[in-house]
Amino acid sequence: MKWTERLVPVLLAIVILESAFIALPFLNLGSANNGLVPGKARSLDYQYTLFNQPISNDTESQFSPSYDGSWLVTFRSTLRAESGKTTEAQLALAPEFPKENLSIPTIIVQERADGLVRVEYFAQDWVNTYGLILWNSTSSSWNGGQNLTLRFVRFGPPSAINPQLAPRPNGNLTIMLGNTVLLLDYPIAWASLASVYVYGLSGSSFTGGTIHADFQSLT
Repeated sequence: MKWTERLVPVLLAIVILESAFIALPFLNLGSANNGLVPGKARSLDYQYTLFNQPISNDTESQFSPSYDGSWLVTFRSTLRAESGKTTEAQLALAPEFPKENLSIPTIIVQERADGLVRVEYFAQDWVNTYGLILWNSTSSSWNGGQNLTLRFVRFGPPSAINPQLAPRPNGNLTIMLGNTVLLLDYPIAWASLASVYVYGLSGSSFTGGTIHADFQSLT
């Protein structure tokens, strides 16, 4: 066999390997995370008693270091409440700021005993805007054992905190309930995931259970 004939398979193999290497960042290596491998999760439980009290304007969780790039948060609720009673449980994901109401952009996850589950997004100061409801359901199976997952994939520099005008999007948010995609790659502006604020209502009638949350970095 001539040396040129031997060289052709070698060159072909090199081309194939180089093509595969170049394509790696674009391959979907896992349908749930679009190829992103989560880091070690931080797991936190928010007891039902936190939601049976007035808004305290306190940060229940602070992350150091914060999640400044892409991240994944998975919620699981076992909250129980008296039927027909007023209840409200809200967890706000936000950057760190001296005043909680100015920790914008913010994503709020809300649950009520009547079955309502809502994900709401604030892009600028609450005084200047209304929240954008990204997903809303009164027949959710979240409380039936399915996880509610929020995944943020950043493609630009972080947003300023408490902007006066809604900034340009710098990442995409995906919402899933179990394996069902509720919202895919919705563009939002985001600063960092540095704190979690817990809200409730005075006189709420949650009688037991928790909201469990896993926080993971994807970068």
